[in-house]
Amino acid sequence: MSRIVAVISEQIANPKRLAQKLLDKIKHHGSSKSRIYTSRGAVLGQNYFSSEKSVDFQDDKPAVVANANIFNEDSKGDSPQRIIQKLYQEKGHDVVNHLDGSFAFVVAQDKKVFAARDPIGLKPLYYIKTDDALILASEIKALVGLGEDIKTFPPGYYYSSDMGFVKYARPSHFNYSGSISEQEAAGNVRQRLINSVAMNCRNRKNPGIYLSGGIDSSVIAAAAKEVTEDISTFSVGVSKSTDLPKARVVARHLGSNHHEYVYTLDEMLKVLPQVIYHLESFDMYLVRSSIANYMLSRMAHEAGSDFVLCGEGGDELFGGYHYLKNMEPARVEAELEKLTCNGHANGFQRVDRMTSAFSIDGRMPFMNSNVTQFASRLPVKWKIYNDGSRQIEKWILRKAFERDLPEEIVWREKQKFFQGAGSAEMLSQYAEENISDEEFLRERRIREDFELGSKEELLYYRIFKDFFPQDSILDTIGRTATIG
Repeated sequence: MSRIVAVISEQIANPKRLAQKLLDKIKHHGSSKSRIYTSRGAVLGQNYFSSEKSVDFQDDKPAVVANANIFNEDSKGDSPQRIIQKLYQEKGHDVVNHLDGSFAFVVAQDKKVFAARDPIGLKPLYYIKTDDALILASEIKALVGLGEDIKTFPPGYYYSSDMGFVKYARPSHFNYSGSISEQEAAGNVRQRLINSVAMNCRNRKNPGIYLSGGIDSSVIAAAAKEVTEDISTFSVGVSKSTDLPKARVVARHLGSNHHEYVYTLDEMLKVLPQVIYHLESFDMYLVRSSIANYMLSRMAHEAGSDFVLCGEGGDELFGGYHYLKNMEPARVEAELEKLTCNGHANGFQRVDRMTSAFSIDGRMPFMNSNVTQFASRLPVKWKIYNDGSRQIEKWILRKAFERDLPEEIVWREKQKFFQGAGSAEMLSQYAEENISDEEFLRERRIREDFELGSKEELLYYRIFKDFFPQDSILDTIGRTATIG
């Protein structure tokens, strides 16, 4: 949940001042302190959130900045920076294959620099190369104005000053393997998710859960209740939201400390510029759902919560999208793998940006390796299950927790977050009323190879362009391919 920067250069006159300037651009609500680490040929910087402790390094040890959650069994109690530093000294570049968790980090020592990002890309990292420097940062906004070519540091890659970019991993390959019964699979899914929540809650009390009343967030809440008695749940939506009453059902069932907020179109429009600024995207579906996430994070922050669990990843692992239902199994597996690989610029980005906007440590237990590796090996027929009358998405996940949650929640059909929260129609109608057909036709093509899909997306793009004017940033934008 930290934010990091790195300035790798021996030509820049005052790299320390530049690093501090970059940190200031990505300092959010509740960021308590910044630290600068200097090494020959590099300056590293880190913004720490209020719940984190800053780290000092000895001159003869590698300096490390890290935005990471590390779950290595032999490293309990150590900070991510210390864990990475120790493993880097022992393993060198192979450190990336000995880390269990999500991470983006930079190491510097003796004019050598090493940077890496986790295989799924749960932790963000971007970079820009100029004539005299390589500059990295957790968010695009830190790099605006430094040059034209801002790029995404690709997930599953590391960078070293002597080898450049090297691919070391990719998300789990989706392919059925093994022989296991439905009952065993469901039990395994349940226990792995509980274990994942327990790992994420290590040394943390009273986790918050972003609760929509859908199966993914409800499962995370139920798993959290198995780990700790004291949980808080947070739900938002407009007055006609279908999520709010379902979330109340789950909250009552689990006995959580429940918080709820109802917002209006005027409130959505008021926060929209800040949502887009923090999100660093104008993708229509992503912005829609990010508004609800922003409201959730603001409410959690005001309630004093700095640590939350989210249900993101359940759709990608267990076949939650309706458009998958009529595909052949092999194609479904390929599509789920693609969705997981692209998540770093879509749903995972939303969770990261909207929680960090309020200095909240947002975790996604579905995306821990013990869950992703098992889920990727399950057959499609247990993810999208045909009961003879209909195809049920995420069936094995529902079976896994059917005794932990009310029946109306377990078998509730999936809705997009923004649909359940109730914001979609209101935003679409507002854009339709405020942008003419002529304006849309004139402005929809923003680059030869990039076209906006609707008036609503044009509304978001206009705001985005004020914050992020460089054309190269378009290449960092994830595009939601479907609405299912």
